[in-house]
Amino acid sequence: MLSIVHTRCIGLARSTTQFTLLHRTPFPAWPPRMLTRALAHAATAQDTASFAAKTPAMPTSTMPKRGITLSKLGFGAYRVNDTQDAHRRALKKAVASGVNVIDTSAHFGYGASETFIGKTLKDILSSKPELSREQFVIVSKAGFVLPQTAAFPVDVLGHVPSYAKISDSSYHSIHPTFLKDQITQSLQRLQLDTLDVFLLNHPERMLGDRQAPYGKPKLYKEIAEAFAYLDTEVAAGRIGGYGLCSNALHIPTTEDHLSLKAIINTRVDFGWKLENFVAVQVPMNLFERDVVTDVFPSKSLAREAKEHKIFVFTNRPLNAIGGGQIVTLENKNYLDRMNMNAKLLDTLGLSFQSLAEMELDIKDMIEEESIALKFMWSEILSENLPRLSTNYYAARHYLDKEVLPAIDRDLKVLEDSTSDYAQQDTDDKESVISWIDRYRREARTLVTDIASFCQIDSDKRNDEMNLVLGLVCKDFVSDTGLDAVADIGSPLSVKAIQYCVAHENVGCTLVGMRTPEYVHDAVVAAEASHKLTKEDLKAVAQCPLLLAVNADK
Repeated sequence: MLSIVHTRCIGLARSTTQFTLLHRTPFPAWPPRMLTRALAHAATAQDTASFAAKTPAMPTSTMPKRGITLSKLGFGAYRVNDTQDAHRRALKKAVASGVNVIDTSAHFGYGASETFIGKTLKDILSSKPELSREQFVIVSKAGFVLPQTAAFPVDVLGHVPSYAKISDSSYHSIHPTFLKDQITQSLQRLQLDTLDVFLLNHPERMLGDRQAPYGKPKLYKEIAEAFAYLDTEVAAGRIGGYGLCSNALHIPTTEDHLSLKAIINTRVDFGWKLENFVAVQVPMNLFERDVVTDVFPSKSLAREAKEHKIFVFTNRPLNAIGGGQIVTLENKNYLDRMNMNAKLLDTLGLSFQSLAEMELDIKDMIEEESIALKFMWSEILSENLPRLSTNYYAARHYLDKEVLPAIDRDLKVLEDSTSDYAQQDTDDKESVISWIDRYRREARTLVTDIASFCQIDSDKRNDEMNLVLGLVCKDFVSDTGLDAVADIGSPLSVKAIQYCVAHENVGCTLVGMRTPEYVHDAVVAAEASHKLTKEDLKAVAQCPLLLAVNADK
């Protein structure tokens, strides 16, 4: 973002979606030979179509402005790295199954994701002579700057004229100088000549700049200038096209919403080329369906993008936000969980009982009632258990970040109080110290058991959702019945992916597939997506469980 100090001489018209260009600082220059360089070693229409023909069961779509064929299932590389053999096997299995889309970002694992893809893709191509680089669509992004220390990242932003400070450990920039560096580093890590698609990553974050007030007119201006610069990267052959990855582009009602129409209108004054704006990427899942949902008088982002021949990627098919809560659409180990549930209830009961008995003991062991009354955690946690069980992630945060630190503070107060014991009270002091050690262990055991209970309770709700979705739509993939598919790890995950891939206006659904087992589930879902009709998709959107959760939004 442009701060007050770094604002360049560019004037804004009164409209927040129309701009008047007065002066533009020159972009980082490319040598003339690079500006005329052909698009080398990038995905091509012929090669991607040839790849798709080898696995006809995998559904595909076409990127209109590039003419390339993409698998409708993409390999999301958010949490992969070169240290895990399972990650390598997963990517190789995905490619063998017909997946030719690989999505990453410069900030994923501080570059580890791109490094992993570069090495693994090189290995795949060297071991499979029938495959070529031109058959794969590689997507990366830039915008985030997440330094590993609290110090200002001089090496990344010291020479960048404008950026946003989101917090002491998070910055954001889409300035051309920054983008040039990021593309260079991404290409080096990926061992590529060309990124097929390069996306500005969540530019709406810059609205939260802590350095200076920052409004949408400035943000639209920076996006337009970034696009104009990226046109030179397309001409240089370092990227095949560009676009936006956003959490707000598809939701008109959110405060940080960015309008696709407003962005497209900026090309009139900033001169960027609409033919190079090839793609957008936004979240979509069973709960968050805004990208494909028309809300009068607005069109859905998917429909609006289609009118401008802009390809739509979606992400987060298994990590939803519903009713203000994070919902992980997964229900692995269903049968094992049924057996574990009864055992866990017994274990949880014993953990509560053990801690409660210790809290009674301490009242008899010390005279200071104010200190003894600090140890009522068994009662506090017992009373809050029903609330905690409604949201596993919130419960985990509360237990780890609030409860355990508070218990440690209380135990420190108790331990400090033993320094006042007289010489003759040595035995009493040792008893209290021993109690402190045991209480800390018992408290941690209880917290672990509560977290497990919350996880199982969440899984039970997902089991119910899986059952209901199967009743709403008989063509969902199932692991039971006459048409059962073998070896499904998470039936709910398969349904969730199948639902997303089935939408005709969604070009590619990006799924995190860090193990071969995850790849199996995702591929099964994608290959069965054609079974879901428009009527099926409408019926799923009206599923009572999904509507009940979203009613609180």
